[in-house]
Amino acid sequence: MNINNLRAFYKTVYYKSISSSAKELYLSQPAISQQIKTLEKDLKTTLLKRSNRGVIPTPAGELVYQYAERILNLYDNMLQDLQCCENDCVNRLTISCCPTIGQYALPCTLHEFKKKNKNITLHVEHNFSNEVIHHIKEGGIDIGFIEGCYTDENINCIPLGEFKMHFVASGNWELKNLPKNKLFYYHFFIIHKNCALRKIIEETFLKYGIDINKLKIEIESPSIESIKSLVAAGHGLSILPYISIKKELYTKTLTIIEVDNIEFNYTYSLIYNKKIRKKIKSDFIDFIKNSGKKFFC
Repeated sequence: MNINNLRAFYKTVYYKSISSSAKELYLSQPAISQQIKTLEKDLKTTLLKRSNRGVIPTPAGELVYQYAERILNLYDNMLQDLQCCENDCVNRLTISCCPTIGQYALPCTLHEFKKKNKNITLHVEHNFSNEVIHHIKEGGIDIGFIEGCYTDENINCIPLGEFKMHFVASGNWELKNLPKNKLFYYHFFIIHKNCALRKIIEETFLKYGIDINKLKIEIESPSIESIKSLVAAGHGLSILPYISIKKELYTKTLTIIEVDNIEFNYTYSLIYNKKIRKKIKSDFIDFIKNSGKKFFC
């Protein structure tokens, strides 16, 4: 099986369009079609069918698509590691992390680790926690950082401690304390449902007898920066991780509101696939265990 044929098929299913796939891969549409036909011949099955919505995978095509994502991810990482070897660098470490820790805590830790390991290459990407877990399971990523913890027969989890979220308002907000029954009078900007922190918010509300569906939720967003901008402009309230608002609290563009002693507690964890051994990976895990957490930004 040719890896380029598999990539052409994967991109076509991803975009539901041969033309979009051709555009991304810098190939003609007939070339993409031919690659898919060759792949179907190699696998002895039909992978795609045309519809009014474009091209969609057959049941066999859906199965191949799921495997293709893993295969291409591993293949691309292998090429990058080989390139690193050819350039005489010591090692390459791939990290996938949930957005909050990736944007607000981890950068300083990675900088400190890089100072101690000058000849390594760090590749960092931000994904929701469920996607991070998926990448670690498939072996395409060395290290993952997630909200909460996850373990199975192949994955180890190292808790990094307890963290907090707070109700926040603009810096000139006058009410520093608010009874929970008053929450329903204000507009809210909430972290998107795909983010694990949203589940923490919903569970905490349930614990304190607050129906989140009755709040005036104006926008659900995966971007904490967007939510901070809306709140700082005085358009409403939010619940955000403390590590994401430290700067704004210092500059007084945001302020914390106490609501009937409600606390949002959660954990971050490092996860890794223990079946895949790599020296730089072990070195990074040891660094985090011994001193990495103190370098969180």
